[in-house]
Amino acid sequence: MAEPCPIEQELRPDFYVAAIGRSGSTALCNWLCRPPEQLVFNEPFFLRTTNPRLLRIQLTDFGMAAGEQEWCQEDASGLERFRRLMAPRLRRRKWAMKEVLCEEHARVVAAFAPPRVIITVRNIVDVALSFFEKHRAQNNLDRFSDEWVRAYCVREAAGILHLRGALAGAGTPTRVARYEDFTRSANDRAGIAEFVGWRPGETTDRHLASFDRGFEVERHGSSFSGHLRTRSQRSLDQLHKTLAEEIGEECQAYQASFGYS
Repeated sequence: MAEPCPIEQELRPDFYVAAIGRSGSTALCNWLCRPPEQLVFNEPFFLRTTNPRLLRIQLTDFGMAAGEQEWCQEDASGLERFRRLMAPRLRRRKWAMKEVLCEEHARVVAAFAPPRVIITVRNIVDVALSFFEKHRAQNNLDRFSDEWVRAYCVREAAGILHLRGALAGAGTPTRVARYEDFTRSANDRAGIAEFVGWRPGETTDRHLASFDRGFEVERHGSSFSGHLRTRSQRSLDQLHKTLAEEIGEECQAYQASFGYS
């Protein structure tokens, strides 16, 4: 449920990245980040009363670490926690954030009223395949089963379409960033930077090792390589490749809307 009151103007982000998972959004956010002048937070869950460890890692990496007492203090609401924990760190800074759940997209748009939104997308078949690989690389199939991947893709694909329509209806400037385009095209990335009015940084791998995603650094390095892995190159069996194709069929509206059909 959205917070009842929007955040005050001085604490609003420069932009928001509404992503579907495995769409290259972390790399894109890292590329736009230039600490300490420009900060982009990956999946901070700012509107919850408990933030994930990813936020604490980022605060430390950005030179604004939170001590144990400050981090563990209980707050009555997510908005109250954001004001207490983040307001002193974000005033007079250019900042942005990214989430990968449509539940969070709705909350962020309602509470923060971001002036610009980037929607990152990817062919949903490749999203599913990338999740299958990631969960195996991280040995966390007990938390994220193949059925979790199916449910996520179907739910979030529909949610992203709804969000796109809602933003258009509200007149919020929005840019769709397709993984297949911005990872390969410097011109496309330049257009994204121009859209948000930021001068981009260089590295795309910030925090990834600490996020238990070091395998991605080994695969892609610290910049956009421009290489798209073919489905035959993935270390998955035919069963999972077929399952990913079935997920694609379930998400035809998303596929068609973002040019994947």
